[in-house]
Amino acid sequence: EKKAELRSISYRDFLERHVRVDPQVLEFLQTRTNGQFGIGIDGVSALISWRLNFPGLTHLGLEKEPAGRMGQPKSEVHRDPYIFHFPDGNASIPRLLVRALNPRVASGHTMDDVVTDRFRYDRLDEPGAKTRIRLQSTAVRVRESAGGEIDVTYVKDDRATRVRGRAVVMACWNSIIPFLCPELPEKQKKALSYAVKVPLNYTNVQVRNWRAFSELGISSVSCPGSFWSGVSLDFPVAMGGYNNPKSPDEPVVLHLSRSSTSPGLPPQEQFRTGRYELLSTSFEDFERAIRDQLHRILGPGGFDPARDIEAVTVNRWPHGYAYEYAYLGEPEWSEEDKPCVVGRQRFGRIAIANSDAGGEAYVDSAIDQAHRAVRELVSASE
Repeated sequence: EKKAELRSISYRDFLERHVRVDPQVLEFLQTRTNGQFGIGIDGVSALISWRLNFPGLTHLGLEKEPAGRMGQPKSEVHRDPYIFHFPDGNASIPRLLVRALNPRVASGHTMDDVVTDRFRYDRLDEPGAKTRIRLQSTAVRVRESAGGEIDVTYVKDDRATRVRGRAVVMACWNSIIPFLCPELPEKQKKALSYAVKVPLNYTNVQVRNWRAFSELGISSVSCPGSFWSGVSLDFPVAMGGYNNPKSPDEPVVLHLSRSSTSPGLPPQEQFRTGRYELLSTSFEDFERAIRDQLHRILGPGGFDPARDIEAVTVNRWPHGYAYEYAYLGEPEWSEEDKPCVVGRQRFGRIAIANSDAGGEAYVDSAIDQAHRAVRELVSASE
C-alpha cells in the first residue's frame, strides 16, 4: 500500500504532504532530479525517489528493491562508482571502436593512447576497406528491395544516393524511424513515436585559473533556482598524454548544466517546451547568465568574469537524453509492453538499436541494444 501511494504521487508531493517540510526545502530540492531525468521533483514519482535513496524516504520500513541507475527495479545490479571518465567524455568510446574496425585511422592499441592521438578522417571511407564510415550523410529512406535486400537512401552535399545491403541496423532516434521506414506496422510506429527526447544544456567555460575555488574551499556548487543548476570543476582526468591541472594557478574548464523545465506540466510537454526555450535562447543570453552567476558564486574568492573567462562552449542538446520510464503518471508497463520494447522489434532485415531502444540514456544501454540488434540479424540469417 505504501509503494502504491508512493507511485501515485510526485516526490515533491510526498515531501509536502507527508513529511511537511518547510517550503524552502521544496525549492532547494526542486532541481535534485534535473540531471538524471531532465525534470524537477514534481515530475518524478516518490517511488522512484525512494529507490534512489532521496532525502525523507529512507525510514519508511519498506523492503529495499535492487535498483538500476535510474531507480528501476532490477534483479541483480552491480555498478562501479561514477569515476570513469575520458577527457572528452564518451567521444573516446566510438573512437576506440572505429580504430578497432579500421586501424588505419589512428595508431595505438589502448584506451590511453587514443586520448591524444589524431584521427585520419580521410581514411574513414577508403574503397576496399572492410569498414567504411561516411560522414555528413543523412539517411532519409530505408526500405526492403524487391530482392529482399535493404535499400538505404542518404543525402550528402545536396545529392541523394542509394546503397544496398543484406541487413541494416537503425541506431537513430526512435521518433524519426517511422518517417524513414513508413512500411513498419502501425503498432510499432506508434511505440517508436511515444518517447520525447529530454533537452539538456552542458556548457564548458575555460578560466585562467581556479584560485577562487581554492580560496572558497569548493569544487562544485548546487544552484537551485538559478539559471545554471550546477557549476563545478571538470573531472580531474589524467591518462595517456593528457594531464589535468593540479595547481590553482593553472587554467581549468568549468562544467555548467541546465535543464529547461516547466513545473506543473506533464513530463513530455515539459520536454517540448524545454526544447523550444533551449533553441530560442541566444548565445549572448547564455554568456550573460554565465558571467552573472560565476561572479556571484566566485566573486568572494577573487573571481572577475571580465578578466578570468577565456572561452565558452555552449552545448545545446535539443534531443538529448533517451526517454526514461520513471516519470509521474507513466503507465505500469509490463516489460514486453513498454514502448521501447515494442518499438525495437526486428522488421525483416531491419534491426533497431540506440539507447532509445533500451529506455536508458547511457552509453552502456546503447552498447547493449547494438549487441542485441546484431544478434537478431545474425540469428535471422542462419
